[in-house]
Amino acid sequence: MGKYSNDSILCDSSSLISLTDSCFVHVFYMLKQRFKGSFLIPRAVEYEAIERPLGMKSHALHAVRLKRAVNDGTLNVVDMDLREQARDIAFLANNIFFLNNRPMQLVHAGEAEVLAAARELGVNNILIDERTTRMLVEAPSAIRDHMEREFGKRINFDERNLARFQDMTRGLNLIRSTELLIMAYEHGYFGEFKELERTALGAALYNLKFAGCAVGFDEIQDFMSELK
Repeated sequence: MGKYSNDSILCDSSSLISLTDSCFVHVFYMLKQRFKGSFLIPRAVEYEAIERPLGMKSHALHAVRLKRAVNDGTLNVVDMDLREQARDIAFLANNIFFLNNRPMQLVHAGEAEVLAAARELGVNNILIDERTTRMLVEAPSAIRDHMEREFGKRINFDERNLARFQDMTRGLNLIRSTELLIMAYEHGYFGEFKELERTALGAALYNLKFAGCAVGFDEIQDFMSELK
């Protein structure tokens, strides 16, 4: 505990893949030079985003980019065995909501390990694009309403598991790849485009959305309209 700066960010596979597939891996390099914190990835995320796709021709390019970032210290792999803590978090998360008396599987290994790492390391910032996990942490009632509309059936929930999950994830600051890119923009990431700097940012945000980031068109439009 306390090993990492308050500026440190734990990264989930979803955001790493969105950014690298959109050719924005250098955002990590730029921001690492400007902040005291580290970009951290647990072992399960390293496997999901790097090791496994390295052997898949259709996904190897983003894995190579991320592997290089690990090798040169831009991304730091958390050298901790978090499997037991991640299993506890995954069990709670995947036994909160029930459809036809069957638990709904909402959180995967990498996401659970990111949440476990945040708890164990005292790092509150989490970079994650995956909508379900973000909603489960930030607005569990909204995810229940969404699932009831989607399935047209009542979704039951376990109040005790929800309370325990909320206790384990309280105080986390979840950000998306779009928000990280905006942070980079504010520090001159698109400066080389000169008079097209704002246009480049807008195009990049839409690119991230189409690459998998759970951000709405209205959110992008609202942010762009607020830019001076």
